[in-house]
Amino acid sequence: MAEPTAYVLKAEDLRPAVERLFELGEEVIAPTAPAPGDVFYRPVQGVDEIEFEFGNALVSPVQFLMPAKEVLFEYELRPGQPPEITPPEPPSERILFGIRPCDIAAIECLDQFFIEREPVDTLYEQRRQRTTLIALACAEPAADTCFCSCCEGTGPVAESGYDVQLSLVGEVYLVEFATEKGERIRQQWQDLLEPATEELFAAREAQLRYMIENLFEPDSNLAAAIRRVTGDNVDPEAWEEIGADCYSCGACSYLCPVCTCYDVMDVPYDESRGARIRRMDSCRLGGFTREATGHIARPTEASRARWYAYHKLSHDYHEQRSNYGCVGCGRCIIACLGQIGMPTVCKLIRQPQAERAS
Repeated sequence: MAEPTAYVLKAEDLRPAVERLFELGEEVIAPTAPAPGDVFYRPVQGVDEIEFEFGNALVSPVQFLMPAKEVLFEYELRPGQPPEITPPEPPSERILFGIRPCDIAAIECLDQFFIEREPVDTLYEQRRQRTTLIALACAEPAADTCFCSCCEGTGPVAESGYDVQLSLVGEVYLVEFATEKGERIRQQWQDLLEPATEELFAAREAQLRYMIENLFEPDSNLAAAIRRVTGDNVDPEAWEEIGADCYSCGACSYLCPVCTCYDVMDVPYDESRGARIRRMDSCRLGGFTREATGHIARPTEASRARWYAYHKLSHDYHEQRSNYGCVGCGRCIIACLGQIGMPTVCKLIRQPQAERAS
């Protein structure tokens, strides 16, 4: 990502600026509130459908890049001939407005998983290339379950990964344009913008420090948990304790914007036609590691909890991507019936055996 160019947008001009996005003739996806307290990202037809004052959605907007279920291709069997394979229609250009920094960081993780290694996932790549990301930095924690300040570069202000980022500072937005896709948005807004000043950047930095020091709960401490997991220095009883409260429902994985587990199956339409489907899966489910013989490699909740933690806190971070497999969005905390979201998992990992025994 190139060095962002920065401007000022008056807060009162945000709605007129967003209204101009529809003039580009592309699909616009934005946060909406169909009922009080509910926030969903979905395609909108006008600015009046958009919810501008919101924390974050329970279902991450990464669903528009990595759907929970999608058709990889359709097929038709032909006697004496190779099957006819029909790929899905390519996605249209679209703008994803109002995405929070934690989800921007999650998309960077997905980019590394689906694009920056072989083989490239062409369906994900097509959607990613044709989506413009307009981030909305957090001026306060999106919810009391947020812990992005305990992660690495995931918020409350995005460090990278966006095309455009808006940060509310007082009565104005600091607007950063970071890519060619962002530059065309700047051209749409140019008469609403003024050059940003060093004072505005300093004010945002002061606002950011205040949030991290006073408004976020610091107890997650993923870094310490990562050191223990990567050093294989975790009390085995920790996994038993985590597993005892796990319902193996997979909710933490299904709502996590970073998790990439999926299953592939063929679904017949009739005797000669069908489709190959990809759908989300979860390593927290009992049958995830079932083999053709019927053997299940990780049969207990404790063994699956250990695998989940090692993947997110060691394999992802230490071996693969050099960043956390968690962005601190807090969705696992909301979803978990056993109240063992990632902060609790990290706390139990960090707890010494002597302290657990007492």
